[in-house]
Amino acid sequence: MIGVYGPPWNLVPMGSIMNKGITVRTNQASVKRLLPKMIDHVMSGRLNPKGLITHRIPLEEISDAYHMFSAKRDNIIKPLLIPPHAGVA
Repeated sequence: MIGVYGPPWNLVPMGSIMNKGITVRTNQASVKRLLPKMIDHVMSGRLNPKGLITHRIPLEEISDAYHMFSAKRDNIIKPLLIPPHAGVA
């Protein structure tokens, strides 16, 4: 999974997390190092990411998609957001 950084640490309610005994685990993906190899695998056919995508959703419907994902409806796991005029099948 490739992700991005969230807000600075001081916006995370660490006291509440500690009081509730929640375990937080983090890790870092070496995106700059691994992305070219991943693209090579996709381009050569060794990796087919289509099998990971559970839903294809037009960007204009992002609000509905968020609610579907949040409510865990329709077995949504990995949605692909399609921008207008992208021509993705």
